[in-house]
Amino acid sequence: MKRLSRRVALLAALLAFWLASLLATGPAAADPAPRIMARVHLEPAGPVVAGSEVKLVVDLLTTTWFTEAPNWPLFTIADAIVNLPDEQADNLSEDIGGTRWFGVSRAYRIAPQAGKTYEIAPLTITVYPGGMQGPVQVRTPALKFVATLPPGAEGMTTFFAAPQLTVEQKIEPAPGHLAVGAPLTRTITQRAAGTESMLIPPAILADVAGLKRYAKPAATRNIVKDRAGLVAGERTDSASYVADRSGTFSLPPVTIEWWNTMARRKETVVLPAVRFSADAVRDKPLFDIPLDAMREGMPHRVVVIHAREAIAGCLVVLGVILLISWRAHVASFVRRGERALSEARTRWLASDALARRKLAVAARKGEWRRTIAALYSWMDRGRDFGRPARFENIEAAGDQDAARLIAAVESNYAGGNARSPSWKEIKAVLRRSADRARTKREDETLPRLLNPFREPAE
Repeated sequence: MKRLSRRVALLAALLAFWLASLLATGPAAADPAPRIMARVHLEPAGPVVAGSEVKLVVDLLTTTWFTEAPNWPLFTIADAIVNLPDEQADNLSEDIGGTRWFGVSRAYRIAPQAGKTYEIAPLTITVYPGGMQGPVQVRTPALKFVATLPPGAEGMTTFFAAPQLTVEQKIEPAPGHLAVGAPLTRTITQRAAGTESMLIPPAILADVAGLKRYAKPAATRNIVKDRAGLVAGERTDSASYVADRSGTFSLPPVTIEWWNTMARRKETVVLPAVRFSADAVRDKPLFDIPLDAMREGMPHRVVVIHAREAIAGCLVVLGVILLISWRAHVASFVRRGERALSEARTRWLASDALARRKLAVAARKGEWRRTIAALYSWMDRGRDFGRPARFENIEAAGDQDAARLIAAVESNYAGGNARSPSWKEIKAVLRRSADRARTKREDETLPRLLNPFREPAE
């Protein structure tokens, strides 16, 4: 009995020791729960100039792994453009406090458009860490940054900086007369050199009374070259306007302000207003289709006449009839017109204006031989230099410019190399000579007054 009792006591002690060991080592042997961490920081960390890019870098870390990609939320900030580029997340592997962390990192891009302090609210991100039954939400801390404006840009509605900006406006179809219900599309394309397209602010396509506006999603693209990298960013804003009534409408002008980083000043581009009219369409069948034909399914054709087309057709028919009946008068009129044009051309070829133009062209080009020929041709058309014209008829007494002109012409025919006068000098000499010749002719044509006090000769 004593041996049996000792064996039972020993088994009980061993069992108690095993249970105590199991309870002591059980929690330590189990895998620890995954830990999750979210970090955020701004690049650059200090104040920035409005219009430049700020990166909000978000790191998501866990002590295990992620079974799925996190759900990155989108958010907005007043007076700023926020974008999450379609870029692959960067993988992270870090040793923090003796523990190995793994994760991913992505960067939001923020473009401030005004000078002020910007607040970034906390972001709630859903992650899928390994070792857990389901997704977990983490929350990032709030951040702030300050954007400043350069001197001279304080009054800008939206601050946008670029070294160069070109703006193009396209209207389809061409503005004019449209039918009520037909769309008129206004497209504005901005191209900024050396600037990403996400930084270009939208062109404001406003609502217009009497028109329904249908805005299209903005189209952006970055123009990149292999060696040069980013060349320019391009943004296209477009909207279609549809008139719901007849009348005349005007799309207002569009003003785009931007900061020229090369010249360091504000510049403005104003796109002109667009005026067009809309007319109601009234379709009227040429004749009614019999109901019996419709019921029996007989083949038929519906002819629709527009009032504008009917008027145009009548005018064409009337014009053809008048042309046939008045063909003799029309032919005579055409011949008279051809003769008048031919005579006008002949008068123009022989005119003083054409000769003067040829003289001016030759003189300005410095072609002295052609200038002399053109000079004689122009002088022959008037009465001031004789028929035929001679340079001897130019009064050179007391006129040094006239003397130099005559000397230059004579030197040319003598094979000399005298300086060629300029067109300004030639024009001044000819004007003075013509005025003197005209005054002389007028004096010769005036009647001489008789002296009533002179005694008659004996």
